Amino acid sequence: MDAANEAQVQIRLVAKQKKYEVPDAPLVVPQQLQRYGLSEIVNHLLGLEAPVPFDFLVDGQFLRESIASYLKEHSLSAENVLTLEYVESMLPPTEIASYSHDDWISSIAVASSDRFVVGSFDGIVRVWNAQSECVSEMRGHESAVKCVAAASLDPVKKSKVEILSGSQDRTAIAWGSKGGQRKPLYAARGHTDSVEAVAVNPANTHFVTASADSTIRFWSLAVPKESEDAELEAQDATPMVKKRKGVNIMTKAAIGTLSGHVGAVTSVCFDADRESNVYSGGWDHSVRTWDVAAGVNVATSLCDKVILDVDYSAHSQLIATGHADRSVRLWDPRSSDNTVVKLRLSSHKGFVSSVAWAPNSAYMLASASHDSTIKVWDIRSRTPLYTVHAASAKDDGKKLLALDWSRSLLLAGGESGSLRIHSVNSQYEDEPDSTQA
Repeated sequence: MDAANEAQVQIRLVAKQKKYEVPDAPLVVPQQLQRYGLSEIVNHLLGLEAPVPFDFLVDGQFLRESIASYLKEHSLSAENVLTLEYVESMLPPTEIASYSHDDWISSIAVASSDRFVVGSFDGIVRVWNAQSECVSEMRGHESAVKCVAAASLDPVKKSKVEILSGSQDRTAIAWGSKGGQRKPLYAARGHTDSVEAVAVNPANTHFVTASADSTIRFWSLAVPKESEDAELEAQDATPMVKKRKGVNIMTKAAIGTLSGHVGAVTSVCFDADRESNVYSGGWDHSVRTWDVAAGVNVATSLCDKVILDVDYSAHSQLIATGHADRSVRLWDPRSSDNTVVKLRLSSHKGFVSSVAWAPNSAYMLASASHDSTIKVWDIRSRTPLYTVHAASAKDDGKKLLALDWSRSLLLAGGESGSLRIHSVNSQYEDEPDSTQA
């Protein structure tokens, strides 16, 4: 054994998960140890019958090399005690089901662990259950459905509106149950181009739509007592949604319009902590923060590529964006520097069409791409934890356009028309699911 392999270092092992805590005492270990060797030590100290894989962090970043390499890279002395935080490793996502559609899937929203809402380019909004059954087909749009959102099922916040969908027909339709069937409650009308994104606020009282007409509109979720056609017809004589397939749909007008983007607005989401704040991204390479109550653009952050999707994490208080340059970028909306990206994650080989934060983690993030893969990230590492390829030859090489992460389920879909459902198990425990659609 040469001198390098005999070199040792003192380490402290700490864990935030109480069930995996070990005595807080320095240990002397070989510097050449990497993750697997360190994991064996923790398992031995815990006396676990079934081995548990662990990841290790130094100063908030994953250790992806030997301790010796880390010390050399950071010019640290082996005489110091190195503190290693360890967390249970995330297991690889496993595809557990695939539901077929006749056309491309544009958008996905998980309403509950047993209800999955899917928007498609055939103009139909479908609701699937966990038993592979399509329980609803909602027909009302005159063109491709580009976005869907599920309203809250919390009994305290529950409204008559269960689902929202936006379309290339320039409208957003609110859907609810009537006589045991989901039917359109009203059509939100006012955009002059395709509705590209829709989001419901956490209080379940309002929603926003983003459009290719370069605007964002703010709406009440409540069902109007009477149609607001007269006001809208004065603005636009085109009766896009006065009657759909022989069925009258009540029309709703927006509370306000947010203008500032140059070109299409591709994505929009609410700030879960400050409900008057909305974040948007678009073709003008900007991420914008809006105060919807005041109707103003309060901050603008710029990059050099088109933004295809945005998602906000209440846990990390960061915004994730997907881009046409195959990257994921992270932004801190609290920062006063509007040109600095907090982190850029690059691994995809095609446009990053959709991003989704893990629901109960400040670190976990997923992205879907035109390269047909899903990547799962921990933002404490610049490389993806896992790259999820299509399980079926039918889906291989087909663009992914939509993604949603809810509890232990990760869903994606796109060009192949397959709704790919994955089971995700991680060290972050999910809260019990007390609601059902």
